[in-house]
Amino acid sequence: MPSRHALTAVLGLLALTAALLTAAPPARAAVPAFELRPLVPAGPDHQERLRAEVEYWTLGKMADAGLNNEDRDATAPPGGWDDLSRPWPREHGRISRTAGKIFMEYTDVETGATSTSSCSGNVVSSANRSVVLTAAHCLRIHTPLDVGFGNVVATNMVFVPGFDGANLPRDTSSTRLPGKDIAPYGVWGVTRQWITHTWSRSADWLLGRDMASVVVANPDDPRPIAEVTGGQEVAFGQPQNQTHHVFGYPTINERNHYRPGNVPAALQRTFDGRSLMVTQGTTHNDPVYYNDVLAGAQSPGCSGGALLQNFDPATGAGVQVGVFSRYDDPAQIIGILGWVQGPNMSSTHFGAEEQAVYNAAQAASPA
Repeated sequence: MPSRHALTAVLGLLALTAALLTAAPPARAAVPAFELRPLVPAGPDHQERLRAEVEYWTLGKMADAGLNNEDRDATAPPGGWDDLSRPWPREHGRISRTAGKIFMEYTDVETGATSTSSCSGNVVSSANRSVVLTAAHCLRIHTPLDVGFGNVVATNMVFVPGFDGANLPRDTSSTRLPGKDIAPYGVWGVTRQWITHTWSRSADWLLGRDMASVVVANPDDPRPIAEVTGGQEVAFGQPQNQTHHVFGYPTINERNHYRPGNVPAALQRTFDGRSLMVTQGTTHNDPVYYNDVLAGAQSPGCSGGALLQNFDPATGAGVQVGVFSRYDDPAQIIGILGWVQGPNMSSTHFGAEEQAVYNAAQAASPA
C-alpha cells in the first residue's frame, strides 16, 4: 500500500466521514471496466519496452521499495505465529507460485515527481492465462484535497510470483537483476491495467470497489504466466460470512497495529516484506462497503493480496473472491486509527464491477 513512509491519518478521517454519510450500495448490474493507460503498449518496440520495464527493477530498487526501513527482520509473537498471521511455507502448494509481490514506480500527475512502493497480487485462471489480480489503489490514487497519498498513478509495474526476499540484501545499491533465488518464476512486466468504474471516479476508498486486474508478460519467457505458475480459480457474487485465507507480503510497521508497544506482548509482531504471510479466520460482511472483514495481523504491503475461500492448505489451492483493500476497526464509530492500521483487515468482495474488470483483462492480449 503506497507510500512506504506516509502516515494517512487525514485520509482515514476523510474516508470515514464519507462512509458515514454515504453507504455504498451492494454490487449492481455490471458497468464497464476502466482501462488505465497501457504501461507497455502494443507496437514494434513492445518487447524492447517490456524489457526496459522489467530491468528497471534492480536489487537495489527492489530492496528500497519492498523491504521495511527499520534494518530489522520480521519478529514472531512470543508464543509463535498464529492465525492472525504466519509465514506460508516456501514452495508449498499452488499459492506459493501464484501469490507474489508487485513493485511499482509512481508518478505524481501534477508535479511529475516519482516514488516507489510495493503491493501483493495473485495469478488467477483466465482465458489468456495472463491475468494477475490486485487492489486498484496499487495502480491509481487521488486522495481528497491531495492529502495523504496525493494524486499518483503507476508508470512502471512488475509482478514477481513466488517472491522470496530471504536473499535480497537490505539497503543495497546493487544494479544487478534478481536471480532465481529471489524471483524463482521470473519477473513479469505489467503491460495493461484495468480498475473498477467506481474506483475510476473515486480513487480514494470513499466509495470502495478497490480492485484491479493486470495483464503481464515476460521478455525472457514466451509462455503466459499461468502456464508457469498455475492459477487460482476466481468467483464473483459469492456468499459472505465465510472462512477465508488472506495472502500477502506485509512490510510497513509504522502502520502495523500489532507492533510492539501497541498491543499486549503476546500479540506483538513485526514484518519485513521478505515473506508471503497468511491470515485465516471467519469474515463478516461490512454493511457500508460490503467488504469481507477479518481479524488479521498483516501490515501495508499486503494490499492487493488474495482473499481465498474453500482453501486447501495441503494443495495450496482455493477460490479467489476478493483482494485486501484497507484496515477496519468496527469499535470506532468516529475515529481514524482503524482506517490507518486495523486491527481488522477489510477486503473488497468481488461482485459485478470486479467481474467486468476481470473479463476485460482475460479478453486482452498481453502484447
